[in-house]
Amino acid sequence: MNENILEKIGYYLKNYNDFLIVGHKDPDGDAIGSSLALYKALTEYGKRAIVANTSKISDLYFFLDDVKNIVQLQNNEKVQVIITVDSADFERTNLDKKYVKDKILINIDHHPTNTQYGNINYVVPQAAAVGCLIYEILKFNSIPISLKTAEYLYLSILTDTGSFRYSSTSSNAFRIASELIDLGVKPWKIAYNIYESKKLSTLKLMGQAINTITPYYNNKLIIMYITQKMYEDTKTTADDTEGFVNIARSVKGCEVGALLREDKPNFIKVSLRSKDQVDVSSIAASFGGGGHKNAAGFELEGSIEDVKEKLIKAFSFLT
Repeated sequence: MNENILEKIGYYLKNYNDFLIVGHKDPDGDAIGSSLALYKALTEYGKRAIVANTSKISDLYFFLDDVKNIVQLQNNEKVQVIITVDSADFERTNLDKKYVKDKILINIDHHPTNTQYGNINYVVPQAAAVGCLIYEILKFNSIPISLKTAEYLYLSILTDTGSFRYSSTSSNAFRIASELIDLGVKPWKIAYNIYESKKLSTLKLMGQAINTITPYYNNKLIIMYITQKMYEDTKTTADDTEGFVNIARSVKGCEVGALLREDKPNFIKVSLRSKDQVDVSSIAASFGGGGHKNAAGFELEGSIEDVKEKLIKAFSFLT
Protein backbone atom coordinates (compact mmCIF):
# COMPACT_ATOMS: atom_id res chain seq x y z
CA MET A 1 0.00 0.00 0.00
CA ASN A 2 1.52 3.32 -1.10
CA GLU A 3 0.20 5.77 1.48
CA ASN A 4 1.54 8.81 -0.38
CA ILE A 5 -0.52 7.99 -3.48
CA LEU A 6 -3.57 7.09 -1.39
CA GLU A 7 -3.33 10.44 0.37
CA LYS A 8 -2.87 12.29 -2.91
CA ILE A 9 -5.93 10.62 -4.46
CA GLY A 10 -7.87 11.36 -1.28
CA TYR A 11 -6.98 15.03 -1.62
CA TYR A 12 -8.69 15.22 -5.00
CA LEU A 13 -11.68 13.14 -3.89
CA LYS A 14 -12.27 15.43 -0.91
CA ASN A 15 -11.39 18.84 -2.36
CA TYR A 16 -12.76 18.64 -5.90
CA ASN A 17 -16.44 18.39 -6.77
CA ASP A 18 -16.91 17.18 -10.36
CA PHE A 19 -15.74 13.72 -11.43
CA LEU A 20 -15.92 11.46 -14.48
CA ILE A 21 -15.35 7.74 -13.88
CA VAL A 22 -14.51 5.59 -16.89
CA GLY A 23 -13.79 1.88 -17.27
CA HIS A 24 -12.39 0.06 -20.28
CA LYS A 25 -14.51 -0.75 -23.33
CA ASP A 26 -16.48 -4.02 -23.14
CA PRO A 27 -16.42 -3.78 -19.34
CA ASP A 28 -16.28 -6.89 -17.19
CA GLY A 29 -17.37 -7.31 -13.58
CA ASP A 30 -14.25 -5.65 -12.20
CA ALA A 31 -14.58 -2.57 -14.42
CA ILE A 32 -18.30 -2.24 -13.70
CA GLY A 33 -18.07 -3.00 -9.99
CA SER A 34 -15.15 -0.67 -9.31
CA SER A 35 -16.66 2.12 -11.45
CA LEU A 36 -20.01 1.93 -9.68
CA ALA A 37 -18.41 1.66 -6.23
CA LEU A 38 -16.45 4.85 -6.79
CA TYR A 39 -19.50 6.56 -8.29
CA LYS A 40 -21.70 5.58 -5.34
CA ALA A 41 -19.14 6.55 -2.71
CA LEU A 42 -18.53 9.97 -4.29
CA THR A 43 -22.20 10.84 -4.80
CA GLU A 44 -23.03 9.80 -1.24
CA TYR A 45 -20.11 11.97 -0.11
CA GLY A 46 -21.82 14.96 -1.71
CA LYS A 47 -19.85 15.08 -4.94
CA ARG A 48 -21.10 15.28 -8.53
CA ALA A 49 -19.96 12.17 -10.37
CA ILE A 50 -20.64 10.80 -13.85
CA VAL A 51 -19.93 7.15 -14.59
CA ALA A 52 -19.51 6.46 -18.30
CA ASN A 53 -18.40 3.81 -20.76
CA THR A 54 -18.06 3.65 -24.50
CA SER A 55 -19.67 0.20 -24.72
CA LYS A 56 -23.13 -1.21 -24.11
CA ILE A 57 -23.35 -2.82 -20.67
CA SER A 58 -24.23 -6.51 -20.65
CA ASP A 59 -27.64 -7.25 -19.19
CA LEU A 60 -25.88 -9.70 -16.87
CA TYR A 61 -25.29 -6.66 -14.65
CA PHE A 62 -28.78 -5.19 -14.82
CA PHE A 63 -29.52 -6.44 -11.30
CA LEU A 64 -27.24 -3.69 -9.98
CA ASP A 65 -29.26 -0.65 -8.91
CA ASP A 66 -26.86 1.94 -10.31
CA VAL A 67 -26.07 0.27 -13.63
CA LYS A 68 -28.79 2.49 -15.12
CA ASN A 69 -26.62 5.48 -14.27
CA ILE A 70 -23.77 4.38 -16.57
CA VAL A 71 -23.98 6.72 -19.55
CA GLN A 72 -22.38 6.73 -22.98
CA LEU A 73 -19.00 8.43 -22.89
CA GLN A 74 -19.20 11.75 -24.76
CA ASN A 75 -15.76 13.31 -24.16
CA ASN A 76 -17.42 16.66 -23.43
CA GLU A 77 -18.54 16.23 -19.82
CA LYS A 78 -17.77 19.27 -17.67
CA VAL A 79 -15.65 17.81 -14.89
CA GLN A 80 -12.46 18.60 -13.00
CA VAL A 81 -11.15 15.09 -12.39
CA ILE A 82 -11.25 11.98 -14.57
CA ILE A 83 -10.71 8.60 -12.91
CA THR A 84 -10.05 5.54 -15.06
CA VAL A 85 -10.41 2.06 -13.58
CA ASP A 86 -9.17 -1.33 -14.78
CA SER A 87 -7.69 0.16 -17.98
CA ALA A 88 -4.12 -0.82 -18.81
CA ASP A 89 -3.69 1.84 -21.46
CA PHE A 90 -5.34 5.12 -22.36
CA GLU A 91 -6.73 3.81 -25.66
CA ARG A 92 -8.85 1.20 -23.87
CA THR A 93 -10.91 3.97 -22.26
CA ASN A 94 -11.83 5.72 -25.56
CA LEU A 95 -11.15 9.05 -23.85
CA ASP A 96 -9.99 11.85 -26.14
CA LYS A 97 -6.51 13.26 -25.43
CA LYS A 98 -7.60 16.84 -26.15
CA TYR A 99 -10.51 16.45 -23.75
CA VAL A 100 -8.41 15.25 -20.81
CA LYS A 101 -5.38 17.53 -21.18
CA ASP A 102 -6.71 20.31 -18.90
CA LYS A 103 -8.07 17.90 -16.26
CA ILE A 104 -6.58 15.78 -13.47
CA LEU A 105 -6.37 12.18 -14.72
CA ILE A 106 -6.19 9.48 -12.03
CA ASN A 107 -5.37 5.99 -13.29
CA ILE A 108 -6.35 3.13 -10.92
CA ASP A 109 -5.46 -0.32 -12.20
CA HIS A 110 -3.87 -3.71 -11.51
CA HIS A 111 -2.59 -4.75 -14.95
CA PRO A 112 1.19 -5.30 -15.02
CA THR A 113 1.18 -3.87 -18.57
CA ASN A 114 -0.30 -0.52 -17.45
CA THR A 115 1.36 2.36 -19.32
CA GLN A 116 1.17 4.84 -16.39
CA TYR A 117 -0.79 7.36 -18.48
CA GLY A 118 -2.34 9.35 -15.64
CA ASN A 119 -1.26 12.44 -13.75
CA ILE A 120 -1.58 10.14 -10.76
CA ASN A 121 -1.11 6.39 -11.22
CA TYR A 122 -2.18 3.92 -8.56
CA VAL A 123 -1.21 0.67 -10.28
CA VAL A 124 -0.77 -2.44 -8.12
CA PRO A 125 -0.24 -5.56 -10.26
CA GLN A 126 -0.50 -7.90 -7.27
CA ALA A 127 -4.01 -6.65 -6.43
CA ALA A 128 -6.64 -9.30 -7.10
CA ALA A 129 -9.07 -6.72 -8.50
CA VAL A 130 -9.38 -2.97 -8.90
CA GLY A 131 -12.17 -3.20 -6.34
CA CYS A 132 -9.49 -3.98 -3.74
CA LEU A 133 -7.72 -0.74 -4.63
CA ILE A 134 -10.91 1.35 -4.52
CA TYR A 135 -11.66 -0.13 -1.09
CA GLU A 136 -8.20 0.85 0.16
CA ILE A 137 -8.57 4.39 -1.21
CA LEU A 138 -11.95 4.93 0.43
CA LYS A 139 -10.96 3.37 3.75
CA PHE A 140 -7.59 5.16 3.99
CA ASN A 141 -9.28 8.53 3.36
CA SER A 142 -12.22 7.86 5.72
CA ILE A 143 -14.79 8.13 2.91
CA PRO A 144 -17.88 6.16 4.03
CA ILE A 145 -18.63 2.82 2.36
CA SER A 146 -22.37 2.18 2.22
CA LEU A 147 -23.94 -1.23 1.64
CA LYS A 148 -24.42 -0.48 -2.07
CA THR A 149 -20.80 0.61 -2.44
CA ALA A 150 -19.74 -2.55 -0.62
CA GLU A 151 -21.85 -4.72 -2.95
CA TYR A 152 -20.20 -3.19 -6.02
CA LEU A 153 -16.75 -3.74 -4.54
CA TYR A 154 -17.58 -7.34 -3.72
CA LEU A 155 -18.80 -7.89 -7.28
CA SER A 156 -15.49 -6.56 -8.58
CA ILE A 157 -13.46 -8.92 -6.40
CA LEU A 158 -15.71 -11.95 -6.88
CA THR A 159 -15.66 -11.79 -10.68
CA ASP A 160 -11.97 -10.95 -11.17
CA THR A 161 -10.87 -13.78 -8.90
CA GLY A 162 -13.30 -16.21 -10.55
CA SER A 163 -15.14 -16.74 -7.28
CA PHE A 164 -11.78 -16.80 -5.46
CA ARG A 165 -10.49 -19.63 -7.69
CA TYR A 166 -7.82 -17.87 -9.77
CA SER A 167 -4.13 -17.65 -8.89
CA SER A 168 -4.57 -13.90 -8.37
CA THR A 169 -6.64 -14.62 -5.25
CA SER A 170 -4.78 -13.41 -2.18
CA SER A 171 -5.21 -13.24 1.57
CA ASN A 172 -5.81 -9.50 1.12
CA ALA A 173 -8.69 -10.22 -1.27
CA PHE A 174 -10.25 -12.53 1.32
CA ARG A 175 -9.69 -9.95 4.05
CA ILE A 176 -11.41 -7.19 2.07
CA ALA A 177 -14.25 -9.52 1.07
CA SER A 178 -14.71 -10.40 4.75
CA GLU A 179 -14.89 -6.74 5.72
CA LEU A 180 -17.41 -6.09 2.95
CA ILE A 181 -19.55 -8.94 4.27
CA ASP A 182 -19.33 -7.34 7.71
CA LEU A 183 -20.82 -4.22 6.08
CA GLY A 184 -23.85 -6.26 5.05
CA VAL A 185 -23.00 -7.78 1.66
CA LYS A 186 -24.76 -11.10 1.04
CA PRO A 187 -22.32 -13.25 -1.01
CA TRP A 188 -25.05 -15.59 -2.24
CA LYS A 189 -27.00 -12.67 -3.73
CA ILE A 190 -24.09 -11.48 -5.89
CA ALA A 191 -23.06 -15.03 -6.85
CA TYR A 192 -26.63 -16.02 -7.77
CA ASN A 193 -27.09 -13.06 -10.10
CA ILE A 194 -23.71 -13.55 -11.81
CA TYR A 195 -23.47 -17.33 -12.05
CA GLU A 196 -26.93 -18.83 -11.58
CA SER A 197 -29.29 -16.52 -13.42
CA LYS A 198 -28.56 -17.10 -17.10
CA LYS A 199 -31.08 -16.65 -19.89
CA LEU A 200 -32.18 -19.78 -21.74
CA SER A 201 -30.79 -18.28 -24.96
CA THR A 202 -27.39 -17.88 -23.29
CA LEU A 203 -27.37 -21.53 -22.27
CA LYS A 204 -28.25 -22.56 -25.84
CA LEU A 205 -25.34 -20.49 -27.13
CA MET A 206 -23.10 -22.08 -24.50
CA GLY A 207 -24.17 -25.52 -25.73
CA GLN A 208 -23.23 -24.69 -29.32
CA ALA A 209 -19.89 -23.28 -28.19
CA ILE A 210 -19.13 -26.39 -26.10
CA ASN A 211 -19.65 -28.51 -29.21
CA THR A 212 -16.72 -26.72 -30.86
CA ILE A 213 -14.22 -27.59 -28.11
CA THR A 214 -11.04 -28.97 -29.68
CA PRO A 215 -7.91 -30.09 -27.81
CA TYR A 216 -4.33 -29.52 -28.94
CA TYR A 217 -0.98 -30.58 -27.53
CA ASN A 218 -2.41 -33.45 -25.49
CA ASN A 219 -5.22 -31.31 -24.01
CA LYS A 220 -2.82 -28.56 -22.86
CA LEU A 221 -4.46 -26.08 -25.24
CA ILE A 222 -8.25 -26.10 -25.53
CA ILE A 223 -9.92 -23.92 -28.16
CA MET A 224 -13.63 -23.19 -28.51
CA TYR A 225 -15.33 -20.68 -30.75
CA ILE A 226 -18.53 -18.77 -31.46
CA THR A 227 -19.61 -17.73 -34.94
CA GLN A 228 -21.99 -15.07 -36.19
CA LYS A 229 -24.42 -17.85 -37.14
CA MET A 230 -24.47 -19.13 -33.55
CA TYR A 231 -25.44 -15.66 -32.35
CA GLU A 232 -28.20 -15.54 -34.98
CA ASP A 233 -29.49 -19.07 -34.22
CA THR A 234 -29.76 -18.41 -30.47
CA LYS A 235 -30.74 -14.72 -30.70
CA THR A 236 -27.77 -13.73 -28.54
CA THR A 237 -24.85 -11.29 -28.71
CA ALA A 238 -21.28 -11.08 -27.48
CA ASP A 239 -22.68 -9.69 -24.21
CA ASP A 240 -23.98 -13.18 -23.44
CA THR A 241 -20.57 -14.88 -23.54
CA GLU A 242 -19.03 -13.71 -20.28
CA GLY A 243 -17.32 -16.60 -18.55
CA PHE A 244 -17.49 -18.94 -21.55
CA VAL A 245 -13.69 -19.05 -21.86
CA ASN A 246 -13.51 -20.67 -18.42
CA ILE A 247 -15.36 -23.69 -19.83
CA ALA A 248 -12.40 -24.31 -22.13
CA ARG A 249 -9.98 -23.79 -19.27
CA SER A 250 -11.87 -26.28 -17.09
CA VAL A 251 -11.04 -29.30 -19.30
CA LYS A 252 -8.88 -31.79 -17.39
CA GLY A 253 -5.22 -31.42 -18.35
CA CYS A 254 -5.75 -27.98 -19.88
CA GLU A 255 -3.08 -25.36 -19.29
CA VAL A 256 -4.54 -22.70 -21.61
CA GLY A 257 -8.16 -22.18 -22.60
CA ALA A 258 -9.06 -19.98 -25.56
CA LEU A 259 -12.37 -18.59 -26.76
CA LEU A 260 -12.60 -17.17 -30.29
CA ARG A 261 -15.63 -14.94 -30.94
CA GLU A 262 -16.67 -13.77 -34.37
CA ASP A 263 -18.25 -10.57 -33.10
CA LYS A 264 -18.30 -9.10 -36.61
CA PRO A 265 -17.73 -10.75 -39.99
CA ASN A 266 -14.01 -11.43 -40.44
CA PHE A 267 -13.20 -9.94 -37.01
CA ILE A 268 -12.27 -12.24 -34.14
CA LYS A 269 -11.95 -11.43 -30.45
CA VAL A 270 -9.75 -13.90 -28.58
CA SER A 271 -9.92 -14.47 -24.82
CA LEU A 272 -7.15 -16.49 -23.15
CA ARG A 273 -7.07 -18.07 -19.69
CA SER A 274 -4.30 -20.13 -18.12
CA LYS A 275 -4.23 -22.06 -14.88
CA ASP A 276 -0.83 -21.33 -13.42
CA GLN A 277 2.57 -21.12 -15.10
CA VAL A 278 1.72 -20.08 -18.66
CA ASP A 279 1.87 -16.31 -19.19
CA VAL A 280 -0.92 -15.66 -21.71
CA SER A 281 -0.39 -11.88 -21.50
CA SER A 282 2.86 -12.24 -23.45
CA ILE A 283 1.07 -14.16 -26.20
CA ALA A 284 -1.72 -11.57 -26.28
CA ALA A 285 0.86 -8.78 -26.47
CA SER A 286 2.48 -10.43 -29.50
CA PHE A 287 -0.87 -9.97 -31.27
CA GLY A 288 -1.34 -6.38 -30.10
CA GLY A 289 -3.40 -7.18 -27.01
CA GLY A 290 -2.60 -7.52 -23.34
CA GLY A 291 -3.88 -8.38 -19.89
CA HIS A 292 -2.69 -10.42 -16.92
CA LYS A 293 -0.45 -13.45 -16.68
CA ASN A 294 -3.44 -15.80 -16.43
CA ALA A 295 -6.10 -13.75 -18.23
CA ALA A 296 -5.55 -11.80 -21.43
CA GLY A 297 -6.96 -11.15 -24.88
CA PHE A 298 -6.58 -9.57 -28.29
CA GLU A 299 -8.47 -8.88 -31.52
CA LEU A 300 -7.56 -9.89 -35.08
CA GLU A 301 -9.04 -9.57 -38.54
CA GLY A 302 -9.56 -12.86 -40.32
CA SER A 303 -11.67 -15.99 -40.16
CA ILE A 304 -12.06 -18.31 -37.19
CA GLU A 305 -9.82 -20.84 -38.93
CA ASP A 306 -7.14 -18.25 -39.73
CA VAL A 307 -6.96 -17.02 -36.15
CA LYS A 308 -7.09 -20.55 -34.78
CA GLU A 309 -4.05 -21.52 -36.86
CA LYS A 310 -2.10 -18.53 -35.55
CA LEU A 311 -3.08 -19.37 -32.00
CA ILE A 312 -2.05 -23.01 -32.31
CA LYS A 313 1.35 -21.92 -33.64
CA ALA A 314 1.78 -19.33 -30.88
CA PHE A 315 1.29 -22.02 -28.21
CA SER A 316 3.53 -24.59 -29.89
CA PHE A 317 5.80 -24.46 -26.80
CA LEU A 318 3.12 -26.52 -25.00
CA THR A 319 4.21 -29.65 -26.89
